[in-house]
Amino acid sequence: MGRVGRVVQLLLSSPQTWLVLIMVGVLEWGFFSWFQPSPAMAAAGGGMGVFLLAVWPVVYLRSESFSRRYYQTPESVKSEDLEKRLDACHPSFRKPALSCLALARQIGQEFTHAEFQDEVESLLQNLNELAVNHVELLDRSRRFGTPQQKQTMARLLQDQADSVKHSLTALQRFSGNLTLFDLHVKDQKEIDGELKAINYGLQDAIQEIHPGDSQ
Repeated sequence: MGRVGRVVQLLLSSPQTWLVLIMVGVLEWGFFSWFQPSPAMAAAGGGMGVFLLAVWPVVYLRSESFSRRYYQTPESVKSEDLEKRLDACHPSFRKPALSCLALARQIGQEFTHAEFQDEVESLLQNLNELAVNHVELLDRSRRFGTPQQKQTMARLLQDQADSVKHSLTALQRFSGNLTLFDLHVKDQKEIDGELKAINYGLQDAIQEIHPGDSQ
């Protein structure tokens, strides 16, 4: 299934989509039943319903719910399970990933705001997904492939390790003053942006070995 088909499937199968359809339908029915509008008002009311339905896909595609379903990440990742999974990774990947995990735990404990908790959860999910891909690719590179294929897999493995190292560097930039960040709205927005950027970078690394999803 191509990218467009998959996006459409996720949109139509989302409970939020059906909730929006029901709400718009109820509002339209209530408007026509209660006000019995003139033709001009009826056209305006119907146009508003169409507008809301047209806007919803844009809103949904920007949501965290869509991102999680699109990348097929689990709803919740326990840091202890992720730590065990990292045991099977290459040391170049495992060491920075464990450091990222430790900082993610620290951030989760320091911050109480929901947006930070959501981003930390996404960070754990992305690390988990990348670790799963890394272990599979590492095992494949050891057992299968021509010399050229092994070279390509080695590059992908190194790219994954580099992505985690970049994430660790970004996390370390603000890890020393977490309590201070929690006190200032400006800093809250900055750290939330940092976490989002880290998650985007990890998602790019995940997608690199699934080229079919980008077509």
